[in-house]
Amino acid sequence: MKWIKVALATIIVILGSIHHNDGARILLVSTFPGKSHWLTFEHILGELLDRGHEITAITNYPLKNSTRHGDRYREVLIDPPFDFEADLPMESYYKTTAFSNPFFKLNILLWLGLATTEYAFESPNVGSFMKEEGLGYELVIAEQFAQEAFLMFGHKYRASIVTINTLGYTDYIDRSFGMITPLSFVPHFFTEFTDEMNFFERLYNVVLTVYDWAHRKFVFIPKQNALAQKYFASEVNEFGGLPSIEELELNVSVTLTNYHIISFRPRPKMIGMVDIAGVHIRPAKELPNNIKTFLDSSPPSGGAIYINFGTFLRSSAMPPETLQVFLEVFRRLPQYNFLWKWESDQAPDLPPNVLLQKWIPQNDVLAHPKIKLFLTHGGIFGAQESVYWGRPMLFVPFYGDQHGNALKFQQEGIGLTIKIANVTVAELHGKIEQIVKNESFQQNADRLSSLFRDNPTDPLQESVFWIEYVIRHRGAKHLKSAAVRMPWYRYLLLDLAAATAVAIYVSIWLTKHAIGKVCKKSDKNLSKKRQ
Repeated sequence: MKWIKVALATIIVILGSIHHNDGARILLVSTFPGKSHWLTFEHILGELLDRGHEITAITNYPLKNSTRHGDRYREVLIDPPFDFEADLPMESYYKTTAFSNPFFKLNILLWLGLATTEYAFESPNVGSFMKEEGLGYELVIAEQFAQEAFLMFGHKYRASIVTINTLGYTDYIDRSFGMITPLSFVPHFFTEFTDEMNFFERLYNVVLTVYDWAHRKFVFIPKQNALAQKYFASEVNEFGGLPSIEELELNVSVTLTNYHIISFRPRPKMIGMVDIAGVHIRPAKELPNNIKTFLDSSPPSGGAIYINFGTFLRSSAMPPETLQVFLEVFRRLPQYNFLWKWESDQAPDLPPNVLLQKWIPQNDVLAHPKIKLFLTHGGIFGAQESVYWGRPMLFVPFYGDQHGNALKFQQEGIGLTIKIANVTVAELHGKIEQIVKNESFQQNADRLSSLFRDNPTDPLQESVFWIEYVIRHRGAKHLKSAAVRMPWYRYLLLDLAAATAVAIYVSIWLTKHAIGKVCKKSDKNLSKKRQ
């Protein structure tokens, strides 16, 4: 028996070594400081490590249980992470409606992209890593979220590039894969339009998209190019020059995008644009005892309501007058238990049906059968989790894509929306009761949940397949369409249209000229006969 155990152990070691040797060296760049973004990267990163790849991650947050991967995982931490509140005080999100304006949101995003890009480059750990010699990577995985200068790592290491887009598809992603966005039915990601826009909505959509394109091309990308030239300056001496950010975008092999028909409108796409919505959702785990006990003890006549405004916004920073609205509603609804993510040690005077927690395992809470409603800011990750587990939502959108997300799900009949800046007790109380007591909201949530779960493959496995596909095929250049580098006039067949117009004009002119000559000749013959 002993020799059998030894043989089995030897086989396991050999198989493990083979798996390890087949692994690729990957550089993962997740520098945007949004914690929810990192949670998506974390799942993909963990799966790649489990499959034997060797990964270096430039990130704001440490990977959980990273030591189990040994020397196959290295972290380059941006420590401390970028401070959002230094320029955008938390209280401002609760008191203004400016963040709902698409032009304002777009300008904030591009400014934030530049600020966080430079901040990451200036991190001592990142600076030290970039000076290291002898490193080599087969693939760079980077988030494409207004931090395009990091695509230069692909040039530095002569590596293929895969991007991950947590926001959904955008006009600039379409163009990098050789497609012009059909603005007649594909709304800009910061609008609240559907794919059935009226004349003025289509006009607004075109103006916003053109502004986005122009600002990006003539202001934002030149600044990203300047950052890349500054922080990758050593590569100029070695290779003789740096490519532009625009060129690097065209060389992206595959983009993994947080897109699914339940949260976005139908739209065209090119091969290489891969949908991975739900990649962050995993089977539910056992809840912490205090949370489980609280939810289990929810009154049978009501149930439990879960409140979370995301990883960035703090409920504890809520203005006193807004907080009093929420507390009064809790007191008027004793038939529900309220589980609330609250980030401060200082708690308000709470009714007994409220439990505050600094950290809550959201996916696992939403899976609990007593949850009747999710009161959310409308971030796409949380909304997708809620849909997956079939929970109706009451939206409190603040910024970014949250207003559009809220509108989409409201139109699907699984939620309602309130504006936090002027919310009243009557409105909040009324909409909670309306959603929970009207069975249509739960029925629609169940319908969308079924649609979201009905996929040919698991999103995590889909993500890993395409990453490894790019590695196996050394960039998979065959995925890129000729349209990527095609002039716009040729893409739109304007040269053919012009040639056709000229041909028609010449044909008409020649026909007219010929008819004129025939008529002249006929007139001359007629004149001769009369003479």
